[in-house]
Amino acid sequence: MTLVGVIIVEGEHFRWAEVTLLLVVTAAIALIMSIQIGADARKYLYNLDTIKAWYPDDQAKFTRAWSERSTHFNTWKTRIRRAVVAFNTGTMLLILAVSSALLPRDNDAFVRWIAAGLALASAVVEAWWVRHLFHEAFDEAEEKPRSLDGGRN
Repeated sequence: MTLVGVIIVEGEHFRWAEVTLLLVVTAAIALIMSIQIGADARKYLYNLDTIKAWYPDDQAKFTRAWSERSTHFNTWKTRIRRAVVAFNTGTMLLILAVSSALLPRDNDAFVRWIAAGLALASAVVEAWWVRHLFHEAFDEAEEKPRSLDGGRN
């Protein structure tokens, strides 16, 4: 967020101040979204011991929660995947913002061009990773032999 303030105050020193500003703000939004989505997803991940702690004296609620656990686990997998994609997208956008900020205003700053190129190359790698994560199917993942509580339930 410091970069936002610098761009607003010293925008004339950046080659593409407006683009850099847009990338920084978009990156911040994506990274914040990843935290919010991940925090929301967490409520769908629990095991038998957790349900017992939630409903020690209410068998009806315990039974309902136990029967919903598979559906909730699938909901968690979907939402946590979205959080991961949002996080990696935010990372990619932040790297692009840094790359944009590094671009020199003139063509004589050879080392800055190299730094910008390296940042841009890492953004391309991050974009590939986001694409990989977005298209990865959870159904193709091998089933785990044990439950989250170590196989007790």
